[in-house]
Amino acid sequence: MEENALKEKMPQDVIAVCAMNAVLHTEGVAEMAPLPALAKEIEGTKGVRIAESRKGLEIDVYLNVRFGAKIPDTAWKIQENVKHRLEDLTSAKITQVNIHIMGVSGKPDAKGNVQNQ
Repeated sequence: MEENALKEKMPQDVIAVCAMNAVLHTEGVAEMAPLPALAKEIEGTKGVRIAESRKGLEIDVYLNVRFGAKIPDTAWKIQENVKHRLEDLTSAKITQVNIHIMGVSGKPDAKGNVQNQ
């Protein structure tokens, strides 16, 4: 079977797990956050929603950043990591990677050192 045929049939839960791993391996990310109340989470994943359109896949990721992380830089790196990882795995075009920062993890102590929770 041709590689492209395999890529086209990749289930959304596998794509979501790969997206989640790409996010978690990005500097500045503390953890994935649950989806908003009415959004349906893909089984086995947390904080990833995938929508298919005629143009390709739209990925939404929900996460908490580490205290002190530069949010614009972290968001850009997440977008790049997710897009590249998923385009390597599937023949679908990734049209959007939307980043939803739900919170900040960790806090500075009296000396200014960050303690992650």
